[in-house]
Amino acid sequence: MEYRARFEDGTLRLLANNLPDLAQGELVTVIIERGRSLNSHRHQFAFVREAWQNLPEHLQSVPWAETPETMRKHALIATGFHQSYTLDCGANATAQRIKAQLVRAEARAEGYAIGQVRGPILTIWTPESQSMRSMGGKRFQESKTAILDWMAAQIGVTASALRGAA
Repeated sequence: MEYRARFEDGTLRLLANNLPDLAQGELVTVIIERGRSLNSHRHQFAFVREAWQNLPEHLQSVPWAETPETMRKHALIATGFHQSYTLDCGANATAQRIKAQLVRAEARAEGYAIGQVRGPILTIWTPESQSMRSMGGKRFQESKTAILDWMAAQIGVTASALRGAA
């Protein structure tokens, strides 16, 4: 189980709607992970916009380049910051039909989704949420660095050049 918490007035408070199933007096281990700064959060969105505005012409019409937000979410999936599941649909035609429906449903729920069919096997990917509540400082920095590198490669610049341009 993993929960986010806030320390205020000498008390560590869980930030969760559903509390963990713990017995009265049960001893648990808590690992402290610092949050992230709002400046780091803003910097990421600045370099995403910068990369999106500088996409080469041959990439401007790909589905993930529609907006800076779809580009960011695609980059999260491409760099391993995603959830995925796989279904055996029994036949390629069935997998193709189900793919369109599941990608549409997941995109509605998560804001972006990718589906791939290989024979009868369907795989769906959705991006990991980078919200302050969902992702701590260390994981956010890892994802930020990964998508910075990925986006820099897409526009043909170094990561440090893109970082500096934002």
